[in-house]
Amino acid sequence: MSTITGYAFDSLARTGGKRPGLFDKVRMIAEAMREGHIAARRYRELTALGVAHDKAAAQVFAELYRVG
Repeated sequence: MSTITGYAFDSLARTGGKRPGLFDKVRMIAEAMREGHIAARRYRELTALGVAHDKAAAQVFAELYRVG
């Protein structure tokens, strides 16, 4: 599922099918920024340990966005 589609479904689920208000949008942006910072920190940790860049990126993605 693409990020945009996931965002759209997630946003509708949180608001009960209504369009999200300003506060909801700001909260979703803040959550996305937090996830981005967590991913960047984990990526830096892995590369500092000697993990190859492509493997580190794949591992971070798998850790943060597990399906199911």
